[in-house]
Amino acid sequence: MKSYPNFQILYYSTVDSTNQLARQFAEQGETKELLVVADQQTAGRGRGGKRWLSVPRECLTFSLLLRPVNKNAEHCPQLALILGLSLAQAMEKLGFHPQLKWPNDVYLNEKKIAGILLENAVRSDRLQWVIAGVGVNINVKKDNFPQKLREIATSLFIEGKKEIATDLFLQEFLTIFSSWYCNWINNNKIQHLLEEYTKRSMVLGRLVTYEKQGKRYQARAERIDENGGLWVIREEERHRLSWGEVSIASNNKTQTQLNFGSDGGETR
Repeated sequence: MKSYPNFQILYYSTVDSTNQLARQFAEQGETKELLVVADQQTAGRGRGGKRWLSVPRECLTFSLLLRPVNKNAEHCPQLALILGLSLAQAMEKLGFHPQLKWPNDVYLNEKKIAGILLENAVRSDRLQWVIAGVGVNINVKKDNFPQKLREIATSLFIEGKKEIATDLFLQEFLTIFSSWYCNWINNNKIQHLLEEYTKRSMVLGRLVTYEKQGKRYQARAERIDENGGLWVIREEERHRLSWGEVSIASNNKTQTQLNFGSDGGETR
């Protein structure tokens, strides 16, 4: 596997959770930025504590331990955009046309193909470390998905009809991510990132429902701001969403769940 100067790469055949392992390194004071990759996770997690499917040699599962210590806590959602865009662009290099489901999922043909989970530690409003857990369905066969996921999840193999080396995809991702990440660390301007992310968004312009203070609302997604928040228009007023659960209405019949950050919402 190609070596990347910014990351020390740790490879395991089987672990409980690459995020959990990366967190242990972080809490023990590891100062290097790490890539922890495993053939199989036995207790991998998605958002909301949900279990992430990990099929040996068919899924790519890894975690990045990052130390963006010059960034504030409010900048962390930007990293979710960078990760999602990097995954999408890696798939595009292989001939696919993915879409981004704000803020932490990647879709192909309206089915989920990759997910991201972020954890962080903050001190005096500065990020001490961020762990980005990533799961990508590379060569998963349809029969290897649980029955309840077969109509809502997919893989590069299912969509492309051929197997893809997980190492190849990981190298493509790391090359793209390293570029975006280094630019983010050294530059507060993210307009180009937002433009590229917005091009691939499957949320913007669509009718969504969300919950706030125990009530359900319906609004149209308008834009994503520079801090990673989603702005929606409801009853001619704009609202900024940055926590909770949002659903996208598809043909007024089915809905797909959208999760986002935990730092509240505001209106203007």
